Amino acid sequence: MFKKALLVFYIFLGITMANQLQNETSPYLLQHKDNPVNWYPWGDEAFSKAKKENKLIFLSIGYSTCHWCHVMAHESFEDEEVAKILNKDFISIKIDREQFPHIDGFYQKIYRVMNKRGGGWPLTIVMTADKEPFFSATYVPKYAGYGSRGLMEVLREIALFDRVKLQEQGKHILEVVNNKENVTLSNATFDDKLSHNIVNQFQSSYDKEYKGFGTHPKFPQFTNLILLLKLYEINGDKEALTMAVDSLKAMARGGIFDQIEGAFYRYSVDQKWTIPHFEKMLYTNAEALEAYTLAYKITKEPLFKEVIEKTTSQIDERFLENGVYKSASNADSKNSQGKNEEGYYFVFDYMESLEYLEQNGIDEKAAIETLTYLGIVKDGNFDGEYSNPEILRVNKPQNLEKVITLLKQIRDTKEYPFIDNKINTAWNALYLKGKLMATSIDKKYLKSTLNSLDTLIALMYKNGELYHQTIKGKTPTQKAILEDYSFLSATLFEAYQITLENKYLTLYEKLIKKSIELFYQNGRWAEANDGFETYADIEESGYASALGVHFSNLILYATMQEDYKTFEIVKKSMQYYVEYINKYPSYFPNATLASIFYIKEPVFIKAKKEKLEKFSSEDFNYPFVFKKEHDSDEYLACKISSCFSYSIDIQKIIQDIDSLK
Repeated sequence: MFKKALLVFYIFLGITMANQLQNETSPYLLQHKDNPVNWYPWGDEAFSKAKKENKLIFLSIGYSTCHWCHVMAHESFEDEEVAKILNKDFISIKIDREQFPHIDGFYQKIYRVMNKRGGGWPLTIVMTADKEPFFSATYVPKYAGYGSRGLMEVLREIALFDRVKLQEQGKHILEVVNNKENVTLSNATFDDKLSHNIVNQFQSSYDKEYKGFGTHPKFPQFTNLILLLKLYEINGDKEALTMAVDSLKAMARGGIFDQIEGAFYRYSVDQKWTIPHFEKMLYTNAEALEAYTLAYKITKEPLFKEVIEKTTSQIDERFLENGVYKSASNADSKNSQGKNEEGYYFVFDYMESLEYLEQNGIDEKAAIETLTYLGIVKDGNFDGEYSNPEILRVNKPQNLEKVITLLKQIRDTKEYPFIDNKINTAWNALYLKGKLMATSIDKKYLKSTLNSLDTLIALMYKNGELYHQTIKGKTPTQKAILEDYSFLSATLFEAYQITLENKYLTLYEKLIKKSIELFYQNGRWAEANDGFETYADIEESGYASALGVHFSNLILYATMQEDYKTFEIVKKSMQYYVEYINKYPSYFPNATLASIFYIKEPVFIKAKKEKLEKFSSEDFNYPFVFKKEHDSDEYLACKISSCFSYSIDIQKIIQDIDSLK
């Protein structure tokens, strides 16, 4: 009876209860399926309806673990007043940016052009039915506030605007964005001083006091740190090493790292790495593993090994299911009143924690000492009452591990935040690559990582077709985009280098060839092959650039196979970006690393499998040495143009290769 009355009330307001997201699989879209806003998923149906009814498009892009997405949803998309306006004058489309990162990337460019600053989520776009955008914002409150006009006011004004003028404005904005995408083929060559320029640029934005780069909000920028560590391996630049190592130490001891359970939060809202946005992303921790592994191999710093162990343990505990990894966990969780509260699960009340430790056998003095070490203090550092753990002292208390176990028990009384259970091919591949790299520190990671890689392939690669994502129990249907091909290729190559199992090499070769077929267009690379045309670029936002990583994939493939056609493809592709990389190398860490790779040239040692197993790349001072099984009784050291060293003695090969550095 109540439901019927509610339905009549909604119809009176012009609002439908069941929107068009009911049958979607994205956890983010399903969070909005019961909104009074009549949402549509991205697709032809929504745009056709907008044209037929002469309505504008209201596009909202977010993801399931985004805090401000939830805030805007509760304020506006669950609100009848807002829904009434949207349903009357607009066709509303909801996008999961993790499902369509290429579409999100395009509209982030729209936002940057219109607002002259970086965007974020939720992303709010209003455009014509012909996809001509004329309004862009991120979070918009229902009523004016936070330095922003209110959504209801904005929507009412837009509905009255002259459509012809809106179309003209939208076309102009598209022209500007398209012009920015139309980079031209350059005749420039890579600067001989590229490595030096990189370090100088990083120094200009380096935070000498708190480490890392920038002020706030402050992102880990692990790909930058990886580049700096690689530079040290290449040319011994101590400034590069110092910036990377000190930043990794600061984050490992800071509040951006979960000191109780392990793994990194997405970013810090303050400059000191103390208070994070509490969502944990699979891709953040994937790149963290690679950075901390490289740093540990160089420095043998115990803290770095501890971070790797805690991160893999936590991600396996929370995200691993049936051999593959879920995407992310939320910042918000339900408090004692049943309401979602940011950081509630992760932060601690000082007195409650002290009492619990004393009740469980920790004397008062030791309890206070350990809580202080962990940054859990009376005044708190989060909302003036609670504490987000961080390491405040140098010397570890003797009872630290027991106290951490007890603090975990306090957390266990709370509900863990929502976990997005999407299985994303690109992110799984990134994480598995990081974990494979960690096997150089501890072989214990190898078996489980290879099992996960095999499971991912079985799940997402079917009948010669790679897929982007799926949900547990569902057959994947969304075909893969460039980042899936790029990141999985890199992981397969890493797996082959470690195991020398041909199944990884064979699939790697197939994916490289297929990626060229699907995405390569006369020097430029499309982000996807699904009808939404947008070029991939080398900028890094959130995580590694798929194109930047793929440059290295292509160089390796071409060198290993002595494939000049593929080498010409990557050479031409990189030529579009030479001037950008020469001028702003720190902005494009993976493309810059590929450029150094291109200049220095990788070397493959070819021999029978049993001979390749007798050495590792760590036996060389030259930074780019790889293996390829070959039916030869001697070792061959080869670049793409020729094999320059032959010997049955690996020491002779090592000597000849190291002379290249």
